[in-house]
Amino acid sequence: MITRAFLPRKIAAGLALCLVALVLLGVTIETGLAVVQINTRSNLRFIPQLGTTYIPNAFYRHTKEGYSEGYFNSHGFRDYERTYGKPAGTFRILVFGDSYVEALQVPLADSFSAILERKLNEHARSESFEVLALGQSGFGTADAYMRYLNFGAKYDPDLVVLAFTTINDFHDNSRYLNQDNISFYFKFDLNKNLVLDRSLFEEYEHNLTLTKRVFQALARHSYFVSLVSERAFLLREQLRHMNFEGRTSGSDVRTNTIQPDEFSDLNIYRPEMSSRWQEAVAITKGIIHEFKASVEGDGGRFLLVTLSNAEQVHPHKAKELTDKYGDLFDFDQPDRILDELSQQEGIMMLKLMPIFRDYHHKTGVFLHGFGSSQGGHWNHEGHRLAAEELFAFLHNNDLVPLSKSER
Repeated sequence: MITRAFLPRKIAAGLALCLVALVLLGVTIETGLAVVQINTRSNLRFIPQLGTTYIPNAFYRHTKEGYSEGYFNSHGFRDYERTYGKPAGTFRILVFGDSYVEALQVPLADSFSAILERKLNEHARSESFEVLALGQSGFGTADAYMRYLNFGAKYDPDLVVLAFTTINDFHDNSRYLNQDNISFYFKFDLNKNLVLDRSLFEEYEHNLTLTKRVFQALARHSYFVSLVSERAFLLREQLRHMNFEGRTSGSDVRTNTIQPDEFSDLNIYRPEMSSRWQEAVAITKGIIHEFKASVEGDGGRFLLVTLSNAEQVHPHKAKELTDKYGDLFDFDQPDRILDELSQQEGIMMLKLMPIFRDYHHKTGVFLHGFGSSQGGHWNHEGHRLAAEELFAFLHNNDLVPLSKSER
């Protein structure tokens, strides 16, 4: 006969057994994910008022395009270890931008900023050189500018380079076109003055409940929780983009061609841009103006460098878009827009895209893509060429202190 006292003990034993089983399952999953290296633990952090950086000294492994692994530095950037105080006898260059500057697709030593640093030091005489990479994936020009104000100015740079990705930076500077992704934005007030809009960060901080903070903390320490968090984020983003998709897309009945929707990055190549895109271009110009003024106000020099996109450099990538959309795009347009700005504002500028295109035409070497892919980010050859061209430009325009015998 089973006594009443025995039932609670049996239930407790069953619950304990289930708990042990769950713990063992969790340990097994966690160990398995660590061994097979499907993902890494979460390495992003949000700093109130300052935006996002990576967790200092966190490990990363990038396998989605190209390959790299290593540790972010103690300041939360994908760069070598640095000090805020500039060492005596050092000329400092800071490079801002997005994933091209972050360069997770290649080992850190093969990124254009690291190669440039080595080349400068190989030709240095009295001073040594540091080239700090402060880019981050997903950044627009507003994010890059705010990173300079919040972090970069502390490094006391002699030269600041804004590496501008023409295919998406205009887009990313528009809160509307960027579909309210959490970033810094600027907008024009009623008097046409450019003002900072940090409301999305403030909203995010306000909604960061204790439960969310605990989950984020777990994701930083658990491969499994980080994987769940990543998949949940991707699902939310997919659903959010689906809500936007098709709102402005359609076909042109005159040419019977498909038209990219208004949120597509490809609109920057269209000679007739919508009012939203014209506004994004105007905002971008305003941010670059403010960026340059801030750098020069701090005693540094400012250089705008426009990067390249695969469809601008590799003819078959351009043909793929032409076959899909018709003769709709002017792939030189974004560089012309910024070239006009540089002349109006007196901004020193290096356009890498025409150089990359000519190099590909002459050599047949692909500068974008990895493996069978010939699109996407710069590969090792792309980073090497960018570093060489930057070195030559800095050299020839007296932007770095190298002896005349090295020119």
